Amino acid sequence: MTHPPTRRYQPTHRLGLLTPSANPAVEPEMRWLLPPAVALHATRLPVMPGTTLEQRTAAYLDAAARAIGDFGELALDMLVLGLTGPSYGLAPADDQAMQESLSARAGRPFLLASRAIAGALEALGRRRLLLFSPYPGWLTGQAERYWREAGLDLVESLEVSDRFRAYELTPEEVAEGLARLSPPADCVVLLSGTGMATLDAIAGERGRIGVPLLSSNIACAFAACRALGLPAGEAMRACCPQLAGLLPR
Repeated sequence: MTHPPTRRYQPTHRLGLLTPSANPAVEPEMRWLLPPAVALHATRLPVMPGTTLEQRTAAYLDAAARAIGDFGELALDMLVLGLTGPSYGLAPADDQAMQESLSARAGRPFLLASRAIAGALEALGRRRLLLFSPYPGWLTGQAERYWREAGLDLVESLEVSDRFRAYELTPEEVAEGLARLSPPADCVVLLSGTGMATLDAIAGERGRIGVPLLSSNIACAFAACRALGLPAGEAMRACCPQLAGLLPR
């Protein structure tokens, strides 16, 4: 019995993803949001035992800078930090400067999730924001300040918990939270946090809510595709056709 020759997978682009050690959602969601021709290569940021969420959040950007070398000689077209929270402790201008510094250090574009969100909001032409937050109160407050300083009109914040639950929220819980929303017609709903599994809930609720639903992971995938001149993946077309339509076909 003869076997057909094995087809070699030859990606057109390679994307490096840096993520916190316990983040369960960013890798699979980015894989579904990106087109198949993009190879996704991930590294985990260091575990920080004995630290609080606030301490880890403050330390992650420095950890990400050190982790750039974890990819060795792998020929990456771009790197993405699959993490939103640390940027909220900065002013938007300082956050942009951090992204530029990391890009210079990496020798290629380095994307922060927060700046990807800002770019997606600009692409959508929306200045009003409803924040869906899986964060504790102090981090939600930082997110609110960040987006107001970025010039957005924050119409509402929905906190789904009084503690950090992004990594453990089920798609059903996210859908239940979205079902409680009645956003104004001219806003965007931002589901902040790369570790929150959002795509199933967004796909299910998008038609009812009627405004763009944007997650950290959708924004990161959109920014990467736009920078590399690539089409949207299947999940982006299903979850945020407004952004998918702005990418090459």
